[in-house]
Amino acid sequence: MHTLPETDKKHLSYDAALMLLAVLPDHIREAYLNHAKQIGYSIELVLEMALADFLDTDSLTFTDCKPQIGLPLKSNQAA
Repeated sequence: MHTLPETDKKHLSYDAALMLLAVLPDHIREAYLNHAKQIGYSIELVLEMALADFLDTDSLTFTDCKPQIGLPLKSNQAA
C-alpha cells in the first residue's frame, strides 16, 4: 500500500475532490454532483461532509447547515 504524503490542509481541496470523483462509479459521482448543485455547495464541501458524517455521527451534516432543504415553504403549510 502506498503512503500518502502528509499535508497541513484541514479541508478537502477542489483538486482532491475531482480525483476522488474520478474513481467513483458514474451513478455515485452523478449523485454527489447533483446534490452539490441542488444545495448550492461546492463539490469538495459535499464530499468532505459526507465522509465526515460516515466517520463521525456527531459531525456537522447537510441538515445542520441547511435545515430548510426539502421542507415545504411556510406559506404552503396549512395554518
